[in-house]
Amino acid sequence: MQKFLDCLSEAPIFSKLTDRERAGLAAGAQEKRYKKDEFVCWQGEKWPFVAYIASGRLEWAMLSPEGRRQVVFGLRPCEVVWAHSVVDGLSMPASLEVREDAVLYLWNREQILPVILQNAQAAWDVSLILMNYMRHVREVVYGFAFHPVAGRLARLLLTHYKPVDGQPAQRNLTLDQMAETVGTTRELVSRTLHRFADEGLIRVNRVEFAFLDREGLENLAGGTDR
Repeated sequence: MQKFLDCLSEAPIFSKLTDRERAGLAAGAQEKRYKKDEFVCWQGEKWPFVAYIASGRLEWAMLSPEGRRQVVFGLRPCEVVWAHSVVDGLSMPASLEVREDAVLYLWNREQILPVILQNAQAAWDVSLILMNYMRHVREVVYGFAFHPVAGRLARLLLTHYKPVDGQPAQRNLTLDQMAETVGTTRELVSRTLHRFADEGLIRVNRVEFAFLDREGLENLAGGTDR
């Protein structure tokens, strides 16, 4: 419980509450356990909850009408999930999927809103977090509309890996994970990575990854394909 309270005291929005308010919310939270590949909520359903991630890894993901999965962004322990349905009562724009076994603590709309709405700064922060969620969704849609696969993959590499040019970093994304994130197939991801390597942009093997020409990747990520 103390670790739970410590994380809440540092979490956006909850940090604006009093110790007594945080303790009251912690005591009233519902614990739920999820297995890998389960769905916490589905795109298109109403899910009026706020969730604290005690353990595990989750992802917001969207499904196209054709059934293609597109990752919006990931979530890790000590982060708090704010669902749009809590505020507007409407359906969710994305699904929340469990990528590693997870333990969540949940509050429903009736538990959380009365506490948050008593604090103007906390209420404002909720709107900022939800706007940030929608910015991520907009970037996904924009990327599909205006950026080729090479540009989307270059952007993923630049945001996920942050090594110094020429110095290797552990390769901790699989081809399938890259494909889901940029909205394509693992085969095309593999071919594009080999193309980047042939052009001297990166060095990559099964276990390591390194930038050789960051500027070239940034040009691709900005939509300037070569």
